[in-house]
Amino acid sequence: MGTHIDCIIPKEKSYSVAEIKSKLKSVYNRLQSEYLHLEENGSFTKKPNGDWWILLVPSEYENPEYITGEGDSFRIDIYEKVIHIGCVERFSSLYLEDKNISSELFKIINEIGKAFRKSDELLLAAGGFGDTDHILEMAFLEEADFNEICKKMYDLHGIPATTLTALKDKSWFLKK
Repeated sequence: MGTHIDCIIPKEKSYSVAEIKSKLKSVYNRLQSEYLHLEENGSFTKKPNGDWWILLVPSEYENPEYITGEGDSFRIDIYEKVIHIGCVERFSSLYLEDKNISSELFKIINEIGKAFRKSDELLLAAGGFGDTDHILEMAFLEEADFNEICKKMYDLHGIPATTLTALKDKSWFLKK
């Protein structure tokens, strides 16, 4: 289930490209051992170093301005009302104990999210196979907020998991 992980958090304020890079570097510096654990045991994380490229994409062709970036098997997209954090590791890595990366992976995603929000609100979903395409379009094109995205996930995928272990039977997790 899911070729990658998509995470949505509420956007509580605006950030410059320099602020974003600084926050992401700070997360890496605090969690180097978790990143190295992903490199050793993950399927796709290679040579993490905390470097991110971040780009402000200007508004054009009726598409809104947004900020995007990638680094160390993760991506970030900062839209008008929410922030998307993506990871190339498989969604199943969040709940399959034999992969031996679930706690480190969740900790990194959660800490990246905490760098950009004060609330505990967090949505994790199975990316790929179209499961999150609609909500990401809503975030980008419709400037949907966190609650609108959660409502759409309920409509599309039913009740979310409330623990990572429960993701074996669900395609999304919600922490509010």
